[in-house]
Amino acid sequence: MVYVGIDAGGSRTRARAVRNEAVVHEGDGGPGNPLMAQAGTVRASYHAALDGCPQADRVAACVSGAGGAAQRAQIEALLAERFPHADLHVAPDCVAAFLAAPPGSDVCIVAGTGSVVCSRAVDGSFLVSGGRGWILGDHGGAARLGRAALEHYVADVSGVPAPFAAQVRELFGDGEWRCVVRAIHAAPNPEPLLARAAPVLTAAAEDGQQWAVTQLELEMTALAGTAVRHIEQHMTGAGIVHVALSGGVWSSPAAQSMLTRALGRLSHRPVTVARSLADPLAGAIRLAHGSA
Repeated sequence: MVYVGIDAGGSRTRARAVRNEAVVHEGDGGPGNPLMAQAGTVRASYHAALDGCPQADRVAACVSGAGGAAQRAQIEALLAERFPHADLHVAPDCVAAFLAAPPGSDVCIVAGTGSVVCSRAVDGSFLVSGGRGWILGDHGGAARLGRAALEHYVADVSGVPAPFAAQVRELFGDGEWRCVVRAIHAAPNPEPLLARAAPVLTAAAEDGQQWAVTQLELEMTALAGTAVRHIEQHMTGAGIVHVALSGGVWSSPAAQSMLTRALGRLSHRPVTVARSLADPLAGAIRLAHGSA
């Protein structure tokens, strides 16, 4: 049997096919979030990620923005065209991250292009908090971090350090502030473009620049608040809560340490925090296998 796992977020769509425990396909495409990207973009992203993939028996797609019935139906229809005889399952992207988290994890905080908090109920279903996109939510996600960095930059280009300006020029091909503003507003889906600027903010925070420290602290505190509310709402008892961190934002030591401190301040229960180093695609494959 061939099992296909898909991990689709605001910036990338990745696919892996496995037969007899051996990987027979790896593919990569663009944005796969049906709430944030146009339907044509989403279709193109999945086609790119699945180009050359063999027909599958079971497919599990863990997709950012697929929490609603309409969005799940959109992805299911797209996959049914590609895999007409497969057993299909579409879930939020945090499910893949949770299933790939270290054993014993109670909660997974995902911070990639966006952010979300996920845990598992006693009946095996998945409970999700946060999300809602970078305009109204997704605190601590790369799109919001990048937006904060670019807001600071365009407010006073002459006042930013030379390395900061060089990073922005590399991202946009031009450091003139009007070019940056124009590029963001012209993008049909600005979320991935904003997310690319997140390392500019985290690097500035790690360099001790106070504006960046303040902005990163605000975002991580808001994300920790979402996680604590999730724990209080969905998890009973008074024991230690084991939190796993998944997503590219956590490659920043400053982001990870600020989130950890904020959880310690806000949570009424003791919390341990560990970064999950496993690829969420492994969790999607587990879901496809039906072994999750």
